[in-house]
Amino acid sequence: MREPPALLDPERLREALEAAYGLAVADLRFLPLGYDSSAWVYRVEGADGVPRFLKLRAGPLNVAGLRVPHLLHASGVPGIVAPLPSRAGELWATLDSFAMILYPFVDGPAGMAAGLTDAQWVAYGAALRAVHATPVPPGLAALMRRETYAPPGADTLREVDVALQAGPDDPAARSLAGLWRGRRGEILGLLERAEGLGRNLAARELPEVLCHGDIHTGNVLRDGAERVWLVDWDEAVLAPKERDLMFVVGGISAQLVSPSQEALCLQGYGEAPIDRAALAYYRHAWAVSDIASFAADVLFRPDLSPAARAHSASMLTRLFAPGEIISIAAAEPA
Repeated sequence: MREPPALLDPERLREALEAAYGLAVADLRFLPLGYDSSAWVYRVEGADGVPRFLKLRAGPLNVAGLRVPHLLHASGVPGIVAPLPSRAGELWATLDSFAMILYPFVDGPAGMAAGLTDAQWVAYGAALRAVHATPVPPGLAALMRRETYAPPGADTLREVDVALQAGPDDPAARSLAGLWRGRRGEILGLLERAEGLGRNLAARELPEVLCHGDIHTGNVLRDGAERVWLVDWDEAVLAPKERDLMFVVGGISAQLVSPSQEALCLQGYGEAPIDRAALAYYRHAWAVSDIASFAADVLFRPDLSPAARAHSASMLTRLFAPGEIISIAAAEPA
C-alpha cells in the first residue's frame, strides 16, 4: 500500500517487534510499495545495524504463503527470501488485527522498476522451474490453496456492478462510474469469457505444481551481486504451471516483458509444453481480479484516504490502455 495503515502508532509497532522478535528497533521506515490495500511494508533496522523487511497484513493470513518459501529455502532453491522465525518459533506474529512477517532485507530494486539483465532473465526462469519441481509435503499441501478455475474477484465484480447503479457521489466513485458506463459490456463480457475458459479447464484436470501465483517482475528483486530473488508468496497455490508462466509468456503488460526477454526466461526454465488455453484462462482471470480489486478499493474501503481511492480508480482506468492486461486477454484465443 502507498500510505501507512490508519490508526497504527509506529511506537506500538516498535514495541511489538521487540516483544515478538527480540528486535530492538533503531530505525523504522515505511516503504510506499505495492498495490495491495491490505498490506503495508517497512524497512526495519535493528540496534545491531542489520536491516530487515517487515510486512503487515490485515485480514485473513495465508499461512501456506509463509511456509512455502520456508520449504523452498530449506530445499536449496536459489533466490528465495524466507520469513524469519519469531521468538515463539512461528513464521509470523500478531499485533491487534495485523499479522507481522519479518524477512531478511534484499538491498536491490524490483525488476519492474529497474529491469533485469539477460542473465537475470535466464536465472528468473531457472528459479521458476526449480519452484515448480519442488515436491510439496502432504501436511503443507493440505494447507495450500488449490486451483478452482473460478476467477478470483468474480463475485466482487458483480457487487461493484450493482453498487454503481446507485449513482455514487464522491469524486473517485464518480470517476469509476463514468468508466464503468462506457466499458460495462466489455467488463461483463470479459468476466463471462473467464468463467467459460475456467469451466473448460476444470474438466481437463491439468497437472498441478507448486506455484508462486503472482510472479511478475514486481516480485523479482535484483541485488548488487546480479542475483534474482523471488518475494511475496501471499498467492502461493497448487495449480498448473501456466499460473506462473502467464507472467512470462505474453505477460500481463507489454511494458513488463518483451519477446526477447520471454525467450531468455524460457531458456532458463527449460523445455516444457505450454498449454495456450490455460494461459488464456489465467490472463482473463487476472484481468477480472484486477478490475474487481481496484473497484472495491474505491467503493467498499472507507478506511482508505481519498488519495488512495483516487489512485485505485486511476489504476483501474490504466488496465484498459493498449498493451495492458485487458487488451492482452482480449487477443487470446477463445
